[in-house]
Amino acid sequence: MNPWLQDLRYAVRTFTKSPGFSAVAVLTLALGIGANAAIFALVDRVLIRPLPVREPERLVLLRSPGPSQGNTWSDDDEATSFSYPMYRDLAERATVFDGLIGELPFQASVAARGETETSAGELVTGNYFSVLGVPPALGRVLTADDDRSAGGHPLTVLSHAYWRRRFGSDPTVVGQTLRVNDQVLTVVGVAAASFEGIQAGRRADLFVPMTMKAQMTPGWNGLDDPKSYWLQMVGRLKPGLSLPAAQRALAPTYRALLAGVLPRITGWSDVRKREFLNRRLELQPGTRGRRVLQDGIGTPLLSLMAMVGLVLLIACSNLAGLLAARGAARQREYGIRLAIGASRSQLLRQSLLECLVYAVIGGGLGLLTAQWALQAFLGAFPADDGLRQMGVAIDPRVLLFAGAVSLIAALLFGAAPSWRAARLDPAKTIRGQGRGSASAGSDVIRFRQWLVTGQVALTLILLVAAGLFVQSLRNLWRVDLGLRPDHVIGFSVSPALNGYSTERSLALARQLADDLRALPGVRSATVAQISTLTGNDSGGNVTVAGLALGPEASHSRRNRIGPDYFVTLGIPLLSGRAIAWTDDASAPKVAVVNQTFAKTFFPGVNAIGQRFVFGGGGLEAAPDTEIVGIVADSKGSQVSEKAVPYAYLSLNQPARLVELTFYARTKQDPASLASAVREVVRRRDPQLPVDDLKTLSSQVEESLLTDRLMMLLSAAFGALAALLAALGIYGVLSFAVAARRSEIGVRMALGADPAAVRRLVLGDVARFLLVGLAVGLPCAYALARAIESILFGVRANDPSIFAFGAALMVVVALAAGWPPAARAARTDALDALRSE
Repeated sequence: MNPWLQDLRYAVRTFTKSPGFSAVAVLTLALGIGANAAIFALVDRVLIRPLPVREPERLVLLRSPGPSQGNTWSDDDEATSFSYPMYRDLAERATVFDGLIGELPFQASVAARGETETSAGELVTGNYFSVLGVPPALGRVLTADDDRSAGGHPLTVLSHAYWRRRFGSDPTVVGQTLRVNDQVLTVVGVAAASFEGIQAGRRADLFVPMTMKAQMTPGWNGLDDPKSYWLQMVGRLKPGLSLPAAQRALAPTYRALLAGVLPRITGWSDVRKREFLNRRLELQPGTRGRRVLQDGIGTPLLSLMAMVGLVLLIACSNLAGLLAARGAARQREYGIRLAIGASRSQLLRQSLLECLVYAVIGGGLGLLTAQWALQAFLGAFPADDGLRQMGVAIDPRVLLFAGAVSLIAALLFGAAPSWRAARLDPAKTIRGQGRGSASAGSDVIRFRQWLVTGQVALTLILLVAAGLFVQSLRNLWRVDLGLRPDHVIGFSVSPALNGYSTERSLALARQLADDLRALPGVRSATVAQISTLTGNDSGGNVTVAGLALGPEASHSRRNRIGPDYFVTLGIPLLSGRAIAWTDDASAPKVAVVNQTFAKTFFPGVNAIGQRFVFGGGGLEAAPDTEIVGIVADSKGSQVSEKAVPYAYLSLNQPARLVELTFYARTKQDPASLASAVREVVRRRDPQLPVDDLKTLSSQVEESLLTDRLMMLLSAAFGALAALLAALGIYGVLSFAVAARRSEIGVRMALGADPAAVRRLVLGDVARFLLVGLAVGLPCAYALARAIESILFGVRANDPSIFAFGAALMVVVALAAGWPPAARAARTDALDALRSE
């Protein structure tokens, strides 16, 4: 029989002969490998995997930081937004690209086959698919000829996932028409199954030519405005051209294009104009597409990956200790096998194969654990969250990772015990039974002591990390929101996407607000242009007569609201009055501002009655908006944001209205009104989709979801590490007490009392702790510095968290060490000496 096969069969028999030991080993590995595989699946999908396009390594992202004048839209850093005229000029003049594409996401109300739903649309330039190298799965994709004249190409390409979900993979959909944002578009094809867009976490349902922008974004064209920044650009470098070289080659071309825009800028000083002219065009690697999601969740994911890696190291060191102890118990067996002719390489191979059996079974169970953990983790996010929409799963890449981790784990926990078994002296081992057994176990004790010391250090790191995330979440929960989210329900509709004019949208807003107010149990209802605590915001530069501020200092956020907004959301009105329906187009422009706005733009004076204007380009712009009220500061975009100037304008003094968000404050549980709210909208317009129907309290919880999951997972990893460390300490001390039983008997026979014996055993615990804390505390500080940027109100050098982590580690160690110490103290001296 093949010796490898024979050794493998023996390893399997050994596994089944010790079911208790095997169960502990396999479960320990399953937890460690499963946690690593689950987090790796997320890290791989978000941070590692390239776009499924042709030669993604040649793609670059364009950004241009610096001052700009005009309107800017961005779902990321504003430096990534460009005007459409700038895109056209760069696409024509830049010689470093094989192609340059532009894109803009938009909200699409899609009516097809008798149903209307809100979908994710993507406006793309005609060369989008050809530059990326994305083929059609059905029909054809868009071409440059489909993007030549404004409003002249009512076409669309469906994503493969949307085609399957909405149209049941019907091949006859090509050539059919859809009504998208009240425009009839013809479906010309379906994109390849692997392609969902160029931004991870933002799945596009349908792609529309860029020149259809005015029709897809009602009331907002911007195709011909060089001071309207909204388009995101991705380029494909020519073969062999490095990124720095391409950036240098683009510099003179970009400067010339900026010089062409400069005459349109008004109200700027010469210094400010020079800063605009000196803006750089930066190129960043685009292998993994646009990095909005990566920048937001990348650091938390890498932190989790580091933590689960530490958990696996602790698990492996525990198993190494267990195998070392079992190896000491099997020394006679090994000695006999060596004495009758077995080679040392055979013993080494045998031991490693036994470890491999544990690793394979543990890895298999770990994949099941990973699948469950991944589903639980993603299931905590809302259905429309970008991370959940990415379709993260246990795929072949994760299987390979789990296999590699299992193999590495087998080597980590099996190498040292296997090496020790292969180095035995058969003669000494056979003679060493009885009195010599304690001496033979001393090396094992020292080996396991070093392992436990390492576990203490690693566990301390995880406990400190858990403490940091717990404190960060506590700080977020304690933040004064400036509003009362209890008993409030909200939802959004987008009437403009269904063909509503601004006048009809305003009429609908008032009607729905009145209908909501008439529902039983509703105290008040209101409407706003921008929803609160959803990460959305709008803003611009403010001009105040006689006040000169820098461009950043003059920036304010804004929202358009209806009556009863502050009453419904529970934002205190400090002085003046609120917005009313009478503040319409025929009335003077008015605004209610928050305290920070009043202090920033009108320091030392009463802001009521003062005037300002958004935009204008310079101080010569006439302030036309009068401040009629001041409210307390409140959180608008997210819980963690700092207080910023905020102006509330009247919804009834029209601007471009696309989405409307309604809120109702109730006497009872607001969730009980969900069906009534849908019925209210259905009575007004059955074809108007209702989006994001949820209570404001649940919205607050969702805004803190990432922080809460980080806290829960870090705490779980810390608790698991503490449990494993406790088992390791308990195992080492139990083995040491058994090996030193005769010594303890002699000490007690010579007069040592039980307390002295307990101190003797617990002294080993003190050594574990001292060395482990000395190593672990600096490492924990390094980790704290690395994750400080994603914490809220927590410093990396917070002594209380380090003290708490160290104290908790001391408690865990003493709790694990006390039973063996107590057992040693109960040793009967005569029995111990007699057994010797």
